[in-house]
Amino acid sequence: MKTLVKNIIVCVLLFGMKINAQSQQKIEMRIDSIGNAKLNISMSMNAQEWQIWNSNYGNNPSALKRDIERGMPAYFLDDFKLEKDDMNRSFNLSLNAYGACEINKRGKWMVDTEQKNAQLTELAENKYMLVSSPPEYGGGLQQTFIIELPKEAKNIKTDKNAFGKSVFEFDMDAPSSGFNVMRWAGILLVVIGGGWAGKSAISKNQ
Repeated sequence: MKTLVKNIIVCVLLFGMKINAQSQQKIEMRIDSIGNAKLNISMSMNAQEWQIWNSNYGNNPSALKRDIERGMPAYFLDDFKLEKDDMNRSFNLSLNAYGACEINKRGKWMVDTEQKNAQLTELAENKYMLVSSPPEYGGGLQQTFIIELPKEAKNIKTDKNAFGKSVFEFDMDAPSSGFNVMRWAGILLVVIGGGWAGKSAISKNQ
């Protein structure tokens, strides 16, 4: 199963950095009615962290984009937008991740938290918060996830997968028109391309 919640881009964003006990990262994930997600990641740092992060990525957004794509090969990503605040030593990164959740064999939509016994707080209808401290940073980094499920999601509950990790499970109509349009557009392009190639070959033989 593809996962998106655990350590979203954190290893990429903080590559080569020593995290102090005051570091906090906020990740907002809004899922739409066809299972795609809009991600917004923000973080503030101390002076040393900011200098290291800037030398790695802040002054080279193309390197950040490349490493995020390498770190999340299971997803099609686009619409990268990076905003920096040098005065407050903070950044805000937004991007789209397509295919963030999947449909299981029972027809249920699922979002994997990749956390055992995740402590979820319901903030509002279809909106939840999860606080985590990745062990690879010695508990010095606190991540706050805000997960907003689509308004079309019904019968939301948390369950456990085969590895005992918490997942969101909910009912929602399966996507149809959006994917069909993309599929038929692709078929149309293949047909047009084949027709164009055939026409070119006939013209050359005449």
